[in-house]
Amino acid sequence: MNETAAAAAAQPVLAPQLTLALAQASMAAYAAFDGTRIVPPPDFRLVASWTGWDAGLFGGVEEPYGLLFQSTYDPGTCIFAFRGTDSDMDAVAEADFITTDFVPASGALKPAPQVSSGFYGIYHNRGGGMAASMRGQLFALLDRFAPARIFLTGHSLGAALSQLFSLDLAVSRSLQATNINFASPMVGTLSWQQAWDARVGAANGVRCYNYWDYVPTMPPSLAGYVPVGQGFRTAFYVRDAWFVDELPRHSLANLQTVLQHALWLHPQVWSGVFQDHVAPPRLMQSDVPPPGAQVAWAERAREALAFERSLRSAAAPGFPDPAGAGLD
Repeated sequence: MNETAAAAAAQPVLAPQLTLALAQASMAAYAAFDGTRIVPPPDFRLVASWTGWDAGLFGGVEEPYGLLFQSTYDPGTCIFAFRGTDSDMDAVAEADFITTDFVPASGALKPAPQVSSGFYGIYHNRGGGMAASMRGQLFALLDRFAPARIFLTGHSLGAALSQLFSLDLAVSRSLQATNINFASPMVGTLSWQQAWDARVGAANGVRCYNYWDYVPTMPPSLAGYVPVGQGFRTAFYVRDAWFVDELPRHSLANLQTVLQHALWLHPQVWSGVFQDHVAPPRLMQSDVPPPGAQVAWAERAREALAFERSLRSAAAPGFPDPAGAGLD
């Protein structure tokens, strides 16, 4: 078995048209927030949207957080696409990974799955003049459109929110949705994974991600978080770079480009060069994903930060490093 075949054998086979439609829906969710032109997935139309509450040190704000698309051929088929944030990397890095109980809209889960209080707060809380939380708006849309086939998606923070909704649907409405998300950080601990496997099922969730992206390995291992669903691994990075540039590795547009090439192949692996969507005309390299377990990049980054801090402390003994406060 050659390197390409070995890499493909270790992961699920994705339906190209569906996966790319969900990637486009996730791109559209960003466009809605940015106020740019929304391009729906092929054969879908935009029918609704929802908001969420972004809390902060000095209050909070209600913001657009997702789009609902309905099939033009089958009105019973819908896509719920969750967005990340305008500065998505910062939002994930600063997310509150202290855990809290995941409580479904109705029904019960025992023991209560432990999930990120930051992600759950956006999903569950409401503030300001919001008439309903994100969760409340999502279930109202379910009642309004009554879809028979449900697809959930999102990128980064949006991927995390889509996974919360997946479990809520399975418990509260006994509805099975297919969740294909992109570059998701980990959402909860082992109790979350166990609840997901029991109620949603690993086969109903796929995480598409870049092997070289740090975000899917966040938070660091000390938090005890684990991923859910199946993983579909790609591998791309800035060509000829001499330093780690995380943004293009985490970019949805770059991941979308790799998937557009890979998913129509047999096996679904693509090696090639393409233009970076973050900083053109810089070039990106896509390779066969490395085999074996995923490297805990977030942990390696934490170790590098600790090493930097030790050097600063040695250079100025007796003076605390304000930049390092609270990061251990």
